[in-house]
Amino acid sequence: MRPLARVLLLAMGCSVMLATSMARPYTPSYITYPVQLPGGGAEILEFFVRGDSGTRFASNSYVRTWSRSGRLVGLLSPTPPPAEEFSRLSPSASYVVGEQLGSLGTVAFVLFAPQDELFDDKERGQPSFLPEPGAAFLTLYAPDGPVEAELGFGIGAMQFRCNCRVEADARSVYRWPESPPQGATQDGGGN
Repeated sequence: MRPLARVLLLAMGCSVMLATSMARPYTPSYITYPVQLPGGGAEILEFFVRGDSGTRFASNSYVRTWSRSGRLVGLLSPTPPPAEEFSRLSPSASYVVGEQLGSLGTVAFVLFAPQDELFDDKERGQPSFLPEPGAAFLTLYAPDGPVEAELGFGIGAMQFRCNCRVEADARSVYRWPESPPQGATQDGGGN
């Protein structure tokens, strides 16, 4: 019986070693987009997350603010909100996740600085930031004061989960209030 137990243990050990050596490790790589907002300011970001194989996959992203205080409100919409809608944003309003703010979009998150939030569709109990891979618009709003933040996409985790190539990117579409170009005076003239 002893030789049989040894053979079984050896076979189990070899199968575990083989399974772990064949598992594809992933490196946790992120694509990040930094944002600096003045108090009462907002910025619209257009971002996309997509895979090359057409395979559905769970998205993995985060929003982080390392400012000392203040709120960061994220509004998600499928189309860019019109610039005139920014006048509807109010510093005294209490923003609630899931609340619809007209054409500005739906409140996706409210962070109280310093804080970060992970949006991982694979983890239980985590909110979904981007329900379907694709393109969307995110308005970041700092109602209480200046806020520095970062939007990040966990490319390594998404690629590992779908066994496909995943792309993600973000770009600024509009800042409110619009600031004059550097070196220009308020009336638009240069030095």
